[in-house]
Amino acid sequence: MIHKIYNMIDKDSKILSIILYLFIIAALTFGYIHSIEYYKSFNFIINQGILKRSLIMLPLFVVIIYTAVFLLPHRIEELTSLYWLLFLILSTTPLLIVYIMSGLGDSKNSPVFIYTIAAVGLIGVLLTSKFDFKIPQINISPKTFWIGLIAFMVVGYGYIIYKLGMPTKIIQAFKDVYSVRLDYRDHAGRFVDYFVQWLGNIINPFILAFLIYKRKYKLVFIPFVLQLVLYGYAAYKTQFAVLLLAPFFGMILRYGIKRSFIEKIMAAAVAVGIISLYLKKLSIYLLIIIRVFLWPSLIALEYFDFFSMYPKMKLAQGILGHFFKNIYNMDPNFYMATVYYGRPDMRLNVTWYGDAYMNFGIIGIVLFAILLYFIMIIIRSVEDKNILLVSTLLFGGIMALFNGPILTTLLTSGLGLGLLLAYLLPKEI
Repeated sequence: MIHKIYNMIDKDSKILSIILYLFIIAALTFGYIHSIEYYKSFNFIINQGILKRSLIMLPLFVVIIYTAVFLLPHRIEELTSLYWLLFLILSTTPLLIVYIMSGLGDSKNSPVFIYTIAAVGLIGVLLTSKFDFKIPQINISPKTFWIGLIAFMVVGYGYIIYKLGMPTKIIQAFKDVYSVRLDYRDHAGRFVDYFVQWLGNIINPFILAFLIYKRKYKLVFIPFVLQLVLYGYAAYKTQFAVLLLAPFFGMILRYGIKRSFIEKIMAAAVAVGIISLYLKKLSIYLLIIIRVFLWPSLIALEYFDFFSMYPKMKLAQGILGHFFKNIYNMDPNFYMATVYYGRPDMRLNVTWYGDAYMNFGIIGIVLFAILLYFIMIIIRSVEDKNILLVSTLLFGGIMALFNGPILTTLLTSGLGLGLLLAYLLPKEI
């Protein structure tokens, strides 16, 4: 009897999830249609052939919904499952909608690009939810771990102060963010920025999570002060968000959260965006519907549209710069903003798969997807140590994948450092 009741509840939950996904798809489509009325400068267009493109994408909608509802676990207790769920909702689904409405890159076989990305998501879900990969672990003492961590912090903050002096612009950074940030970019240099990103996105959130985990509430001001020091140099507002959100999501995963709850939150967010459009509260509509859901997918298709016609970058702007020449003579993110938006001062960041295509085409997406799978396997292998602390170490880097390339995220955003610390993290700390 109890088993039958459970099956009925589970069935109803899956039906509700399907309804929520259909609502998200319909609402985002509605939001896209109205984007051309208010935000033409974002390159939102509607072209003929919507029905044909809808039929081409229909199997992918079915696969995405099936993957999210039936293949992902009912209860999200792992960072990898959370990433793939968000990948399906925030990245893959909007990509299909933007393509159907705009037809961008249609003459260049963009369905192959989109189907490849959807396949990456499906395989990622299967690898992280159906298989239990383990890698050999290194056991170090908590004392050794903390000595290394504190030494890294001393070197990091010491190097920043050595290069930029004392943080005297903290108040100014709150009043005039962009002037402080511009001055920072002119004087910081690559390695200073590495330390600012690593300390702000990885180390300080980890310290906050550890103090909460150990209930040392009187000391939680320490990571906030450390973050404030970094803000006085770089004026990175997002680092305060990471400082709070990383431990928050770590605590959520520690106790687990129903997948359906996340789906409801996403559906509610989309609903708020559409209601804001109806009420002419365009700033909210812009933030939720355009910037969070639709524009990143449009940018990815613009990267495909351009680099399907012109030479690939082949990492000439990065680690292979000594072997290949950047024929565009400028950072591709700024170059793309110039070509598609007429804004040479704007940095047009793209998701990891857009960056992968920019460098090596479809083969690049496959190769970088394999690297992403390897990262997820490492995460799965270390999550059972302490999900709160591990998730906090990796949260900033994982979220950066939605708006940046994998290699840059590994180095600059600190995902690589987070993986190393999570791997070395003692089980008892």
